[in-house]
Amino acid sequence: MSKPYHEMNQAERLAARIAKNREIDERVKNTPPPAEKAKKRAPAGGVALRAKGADNALDKFHEIKKMHGIDAATEYLENLRHQTD
Repeated sequence: MSKPYHEMNQAERLAARIAKNREIDERVKNTPPPAEKAKKRAPAGGVALRAKGADNALDKFHEIKKMHGIDAATEYLENLRHQTD
């Protein structure tokens, strides 16, 4: 067991801080990025597919809006909502 920080001399404090920083760097290096964590936690076919479907619906909405106007795009979303209910 090491000394408490307040009992260490300057060289010991510096060495302890360097060791602690190295531990933190190792943990960060071995931790997967947030995107990979989310992929591992996402249920197969659950939320991921709904999010993908929402992206597709949004893309389709913008496509209809450009070609036919906002009223047609809004009607598309309303029809889509009634199909899922």
